[in-house]
Amino acid sequence: MTVTHPTLSCAPTWAALGVQHAILARAMPVVRHDIAGMLTIMRMAAVVLRRRAQDASEPLSAQLEQQEEHLASLSDSTRRLRHWDLQGPHAPEPIATTVQLARDLASPLLAMRGLQLQLPSPEEPPLPATRVPQQPLLCLLLGAVHLLAESPAGPPASVRILPGSQGAGSLRVQAEGVAADAPPAAPTPGMPALDGAALAHLAQHLGAGWRHGPGWAEIDTPLPA
Repeated sequence: MTVTHPTLSCAPTWAALGVQHAILARAMPVVRHDIAGMLTIMRMAAVVLRRRAQDASEPLSAQLEQQEEHLASLSDSTRRLRHWDLQGPHAPEPIATTVQLARDLASPLLAMRGLQLQLPSPEEPPLPATRVPQQPLLCLLLGAVHLLAESPAGPPASVRILPGSQGAGSLRVQAEGVAADAPPAAPTPGMPALDGAALAHLAQHLGAGWRHGPGWAEIDTPLPA
């Protein structure tokens, strides 16, 4: 007896969400490290404050100011989690701001392998200031960066994010040089490696443009709804 299954009309959406999950798996350790590290510092500072509070002759204003700075840093790291809330509001932000956020999230993982993530130098054309939905662009940017950094052909010395060829809403991510001594990217348990076809599918799902070739990828940002 042959059993037939109905067509999974949601399959493309599930596939796109799977690609997003693979990108999240690469970004989340950085956010977790930032939050856990700051909590450790604050716990140690609380112990110091408790001891000094017993000595009324020693002012605590400097230590309290440090605690406020730590709280602000912790709050900033926690707010980064909103970028992975698919149901949350996605207000348009300047492209350059989203690129900087992508750099903050991707650089630590690349640096562990001796790779650099670079933005345009002051002598080069600046990144666009066009305001576009941040979450889709951030996801695709991180995907493009890790796609090039994890290339089966070998890791590049650096990955650069530059203005793209299609106007103010376009970005180009390109690999430069060869990091001959860099270790290969550690595989993500239970997940296949990122590839250009998977990111093209995700871009289509997010309403963005995507082009890629050996050592480069270009993203046309989705327009605000």
